[in-house]
Amino acid sequence: MSGSVDDATLRRSLEEAIGAEAVRTDEASRRTYSTDASPCAVEPRAVAFVDSEAGIRAVLDVCRALEVPITPRASGTSLSGAAIGPGVVLDTTRFHRVLAFDPERRLVRVEPGILLAELNAYLADRGMRFAPDPGSQELCRIGGMVGHNASGYRSVKYGQTRDHVAALKILLADGTPVDAHDVPLDGAEWRELVGRVGGLENIRREIADHREAIVASRRPIRKHSCGYDLMGLAESLDRGVFPLASLFVGSEGTLGVITEATLRVVRIPEHRVTLLLYLDRFEDLGPAVGDILTSGPSAIEAVDGDTLSLLDREALDVPRSAKAMLLVEFDEGDVEVTAKGVVDRITSRYRLSRAAEVASGPARQSLLWRVRRSVFPTIIQRPGARKAWGFVEDPIVPRDRVPEFIGFLVDLARRHDTVAGIYGHIGDGNTHYRPFFDPSDPDAFARMQALREEFDRAVLDRFHGAPSGEHGIGRIRAETLPRVWGDEVYGVMRRIKDALDPRGLLNPGVLFSADPWWTTWGGLESRVPM
Repeated sequence: MSGSVDDATLRRSLEEAIGAEAVRTDEASRRTYSTDASPCAVEPRAVAFVDSEAGIRAVLDVCRALEVPITPRASGTSLSGAAIGPGVVLDTTRFHRVLAFDPERRLVRVEPGILLAELNAYLADRGMRFAPDPGSQELCRIGGMVGHNASGYRSVKYGQTRDHVAALKILLADGTPVDAHDVPLDGAEWRELVGRVGGLENIRREIADHREAIVASRRPIRKHSCGYDLMGLAESLDRGVFPLASLFVGSEGTLGVITEATLRVVRIPEHRVTLLLYLDRFEDLGPAVGDILTSGPSAIEAVDGDTLSLLDREALDVPRSAKAMLLVEFDEGDVEVTAKGVVDRITSRYRLSRAAEVASGPARQSLLWRVRRSVFPTIIQRPGARKAWGFVEDPIVPRDRVPEFIGFLVDLARRHDTVAGIYGHIGDGNTHYRPFFDPSDPDAFARMQALREEFDRAVLDRFHGAPSGEHGIGRIRAETLPRVWGDEVYGVMRRIKDALDPRGLLNPGVLFSADPWWTTWGGLESRVPM
């Protein structure tokens, strides 16, 4: 849906609704908002800036009346193309207050446009933090994190954003407000809700009627950001509770617009210890990770040897012989004793490129994290025509198969005449994969397409994984969604979308699209790859 209304009418209607200063339709603004942090590009017709629930409602009213699609957007750090759209982009970055903090219940209530870094600075003064910590933590905002079900470096212990959302306030496409929290099915609140939002009862029936297929579609992975959380919904419905907030977490702006989030927070650990390990043999990576996981790390990150060679080993003090790097963190219990036990065990069983490094102080810990944090910015800024494009960048597989999977990824890049950055949250089985290509070269772009086809087939069929562990399906992976869950379960997701957004106004092309990944590719222009 693009709407038949002319641009002048759209602009005038938005200006009347939220003020002329909050609407932009000039070419520079439309071009800026045509991209996010993915390789996709879709130019909007207008950008609307909102700073309140009333503003969001007003924009929804205009878009609904004129049949123009709407895409909610926070910082635009989406790596899957979920923060761009063809109609009105709704910029929520001005909607960014902390509304309330409850230290006893460990809850904080915020508006969706607040930066994660700002929220954690506020919480740090109170001895708390919001646990999910994606690599874009200085730039990303809570609305985007909820939309993508983001996780990050410490997901092996703290999970995903869904695990830390207590409640949401949502505006549906028709303007109906929904207080999204756990609602017992046998109570007055549920009856009132379905009286206002009949689609919710349709969704409950869909999940109940297809429960067997939903359970059968479950993949042996620790997390995912691949559509709606039907398994979690089904399990909760079995207990007589509809977890409304969970329905919207990870929905990528396709079901409603977040106007408020109540988040669970955790205490900042009193002590933390960080280990840096360089392995001389890549084949030791899997067994070493298995040994470390038994000690309960709060983070366990890996970088393969080929990726280390893409960095400046000398400047980063990376041993020349290292074929893999492991960065491990512990933040609970007697961390010093735990760390010593891990070092003794790893040293006795595996050949290290140099002695394990252990850091207890923040300054030294920051230095140990330097290599891991430098991978992404280094590879995307690497000089030359070939860039590290993010079209296959977020797979997750069963974690006991990660070393085999990394080996496959290395070989896949070589067979398609390139190299790749390979790194990620190995404790979860979540790998980030960045092959280098020059998409302006037709032959190279054909190799990209062939690599993507083989990649999808291997992730889904050979490794029984999923295409996104934390970055979302968006546009770049939408064609894979039926293959992830099967036609029956995919159909349930489609009908959930139709139940809450029957006119398809919210983020069309995201999650649900049969178009090949490259149809919204924006990377043929010379720009920094993401």
